[in-house]
Amino acid sequence: MDQERVRAFMEQFMGMTTGAALLAVCEVAGRTGLLRTLAERGPRTLGEIRTESGLQERYLRETLSALAAGGVLHYEPAGETFELRPEVAACLADEQSPYFLGGWTQFLPALYRAIPGVVRAMREGGGVSYAEFGSEAVEAIDRANSPGMRVLLTRKWLPTLPEVVKRLEEGGRVADIGCGSGTSTLTLAQAYPRSEITGYDIDATALARARSAAERLGLANARFEQRSAEDLPAKPPFDLVTAFDVVHDLAKPRAVLRRIRDALAGDGTFLLVEPAAGDSLAENLHPGGALLYSISTLYCMTVSLSQGGEGLGAAYGPKQAEALCREAGFARFRRLDVDNPFNAFYEVRP
Repeated sequence: MDQERVRAFMEQFMGMTTGAALLAVCEVAGRTGLLRTLAERGPRTLGEIRTESGLQERYLRETLSALAAGGVLHYEPAGETFELRPEVAACLADEQSPYFLGGWTQFLPALYRAIPGVVRAMREGGGVSYAEFGSEAVEAIDRANSPGMRVLLTRKWLPTLPEVVKRLEEGGRVADIGCGSGTSTLTLAQAYPRSEITGYDIDATALARARSAAERLGLANARFEQRSAEDLPAKPPFDLVTAFDVVHDLAKPRAVLRRIRDALAGDGTFLLVEPAAGDSLAENLHPGGALLYSISTLYCMTVSLSQGGEGLGAAYGPKQAEALCREAGFARFRRLDVDNPFNAFYEVRP
C-alpha cells in the first residue's frame, strides 16, 4: 500500500467533509438572517453583529468563526472584525443577484434525506419519487434557479435566437415544460406581454407557488397546467417550447421529445437546456462531473426510475442530446453560444 496515496486521499476526504459541514453552517447563517445582516455593512465586531442581528452571542461566535475559517467571511485579527465582502454577498445574501447560490445549501439536506431510499432502490430496484423530497426541495430548487433565470433568460439567453425574440414580441404561443415554481414562465410573460405563455408541471405544490406569483404580478398572459409533458397539447401548435434542466429527470424523455416535436409549429423552436457535461465519464472526471453524477444518483436518476422510467441521468453530453432529438424527429440541432458554467443550451428545430 502506498502510504503517500493514503494520506493524499485522507486530505481529499477531509476537504470534502469540511465543505459539507461548512455548507450546513451557511444554511444556518442564511435562515437566521445573519448573512443579510452582514451584507454591505463592512467589518463588524462580534458585539456589533450581536446587537444588529439579535442572535445569541455563543452561537454567533461559533458560526462566525466557522465562516471565517472557511473563507466565507474575511476576518481581521487586529480589530477582531468579520466582513461579508460584496463578491460573496452576491452569491449568498442577495436572492435577486444572478450569482445567488443559497438555494444549494437548502437543497443538500433534501438530497441527504434521500439516502435510505436510494440504498433500498440500489438493492431492490425502483427509486425515490419527487414527492418524497417534499416542499423543502421545491423551494430550494426555485431559490437555486430563479435568480439567474430572472436576469439572464430574456437578456442573455433568448437573444441568441433573434427570430424567436421577434416572434414573441409580435405575439406567439409558448410551452414551458417542467416549469416548477414558474420563474421561467413568468419571466417570459413579463418580457413578452403579447405572447401566451403556459407552464406545465406535474407537481401541485410547485404550481401553487407559480399561480400565486402570477397573480401577485398581475400577469394575464401567463397560465399554468398540471399536466405531464407526454400529454402536451399538440394543437394549436407552439412557436416555442422550452425545457430548462428537465428532460434528464423525466421517466420517458424520448416520448416527451417526440411529443414536443408533434406540438411544435413547422417553423417553431425547441430551446433545450441541460447540465453542461461531456459525452463520456472520461470527459467528466473533474469536480463539476462529480457534482452532476452525485446529484443524479440522489435526485435526477432516482426520480425517473421511481416512475419506472429510463433514468437518463444528469451527466449526458451534446452528442447524446442530439441523438435523442434526432430520434424524436427533429432535423436541426445546434449548441448555442451561451457563456454559462453550469448549463448547455441547444436550439432544436423540426
